[in-house]
Amino acid sequence: MFVPRALKVKRPAQASSHILTKKSKGDWEERKDEGISVALVQKEEAFEDTESQCGTIQTSGESAGVTESSVCKDVLDPASSDAEDDTEEEEPVKSFRKSQRWPEPGEPVCVMCGRYGEYICDSTDNDVCSLECKAKHLAQMGLGTGADVFIRTDKTEDEIKTQTQQQAGDPGGVCISESSYSYREDPFISGLTEEQVQRIKQELGVETEGRDVSRPIVEFEHCGFPATLYGNLKKAGYEAPTPVQMQMVPVGLTGRDVIASADTGSGKTVAFLLPVVVRALEKTAHSVSSPVALILTPTRELAIQIERQAKELVMGLPNMRTALLVGGMPLPPQLHRLKSSIKIIIATPGRLLEILKQKAVHLNNVKVIVVDEVDTMLKMGFQQQVLEILEQVPEAHQTLLASATIPKGTEELAARLVRDPIRIVIGEKNQPCANVRQILLWVEEPSKKKKLFEIVNDSKLYQPPVVVFVDCKLGADLLCEAVAKVTGLNTVAIHSDKSQWERNRILRGLLDGAFEVVISTGVLGRGLDLANVRLVVNFDMPNTMDEYVHQVGRAGRLGHRGTAITFLNSNNKRLFLMW
Repeated sequence: MFVPRALKVKRPAQASSHILTKKSKGDWEERKDEGISVALVQKEEAFEDTESQCGTIQTSGESAGVTESSVCKDVLDPASSDAEDDTEEEEPVKSFRKSQRWPEPGEPVCVMCGRYGEYICDSTDNDVCSLECKAKHLAQMGLGTGADVFIRTDKTEDEIKTQTQQQAGDPGGVCISESSYSYREDPFISGLTEEQVQRIKQELGVETEGRDVSRPIVEFEHCGFPATLYGNLKKAGYEAPTPVQMQMVPVGLTGRDVIASADTGSGKTVAFLLPVVVRALEKTAHSVSSPVALILTPTRELAIQIERQAKELVMGLPNMRTALLVGGMPLPPQLHRLKSSIKIIIATPGRLLEILKQKAVHLNNVKVIVVDEVDTMLKMGFQQQVLEILEQVPEAHQTLLASATIPKGTEELAARLVRDPIRIVIGEKNQPCANVRQILLWVEEPSKKKKLFEIVNDSKLYQPPVVVFVDCKLGADLLCEAVAKVTGLNTVAIHSDKSQWERNRILRGLLDGAFEVVISTGVLGRGLDLANVRLVVNFDMPNTMDEYVHQVGRAGRLGHRGTAITFLNSNNKRLFLMW
């Protein structure tokens, strides 16, 4: 039966709705649907003796063509029939979206038309409802016209793999098989003297500690990535590696455990994602709901951002699928997603534990774990959850820990989670990003609002969108109303009491420039790449210097300069005096 290669993962059927029709010998039936003809051909000579046993076939709306050989498989090949009795009977992939039903509450939704997302496109890892929407989706993503999804082929898996590698080949004609990739130090890097390597690290502000530390790369080409992965890097805008990527990527690719501390906005996410993707490529998914890689984050917004970046890197790679497991979003679609062969899971600890208790996912095959914002993840609020998750992971795994701030106490605890780690520090440890200009203003509590209004009316300081951090949810809502009323600016508040759908909408609006002022609690304070934010105001001084470092870091991302204004008064001056 024809199942297109790019739609080879099919979601389990929610209800049985098969239509069985009788077919006689020699019948020719042609059907046209929106310009596409489908011929169902039967050969009289080949099936004279088995006519009574293979008189029915399964059809579905505007499905692709089905040959008699697939209909009579049970008769011609009893052994294979017995093996398939234990698996779900496949139906032809729906060709057109009008053949697909609308989703029930909690079911996956097609990214193009909103119907039931019955299939997962293995080129983009997104949900689609039919070949028609898959073709439109590929065209929208710039991956061709999508016309080939309607072409029926009978190629073997080896031929398909060979063709995929040829299509993904680099300009020089050398194509590395994704599954056979392993990191080897580039001859250029190997040819450097030890003195030259130390000079490079000194200029980059890179400090390392550990045994047999890999030399830093200078360009992504030095990693020798498979052509598809390297092409995805370029498409995503990663032209040259940042300092943390130069050192952490080669170390991670060799399989070593890492504890990395680098400035906010320095590119830590891609630094740990590249080793994760390569490790997932090397290992096959042992079974459904058994991932190869696990990434833990403290906030839903950060998890969503990491999954989006992971999807950019794995696009077009064979059998590379991600799953996002976070609270505040419906559980059924996440459980549904886990029924396919997932390689990488990005999760918040609470939701992952909830799913683990339901035995909907198993961590016994995990080979690499990332704990992002490790200083937060090992605090009392998350520490027990993280340790409980790690207990279910095999001992033989790679661990990557990363954050902009890793206090001494946290580092001692983190050291218990790793084996023979390499420590990487970029810039000054636990210090604010050097690209952010810090302005401290002594402002008594009753005068804070007035001072904020002055800032947003100052043409020299005001650069929308502005993120204003406060210490409580009620304060965020009240300040939002005041700013909108007094200044007339498009202002919105975001905090943990908002629904996840609303939080996602606000975050998208902030990134798209739809809002001029965003009042936030700590939900936007860590890890998020707010690339268009140039001004941050700490309306309420954070309770710890670590949180201060992260919040001011929202204003200086990937080399861009920004400004952070912090209101101080007698309630929190000791934080700076003790720092």
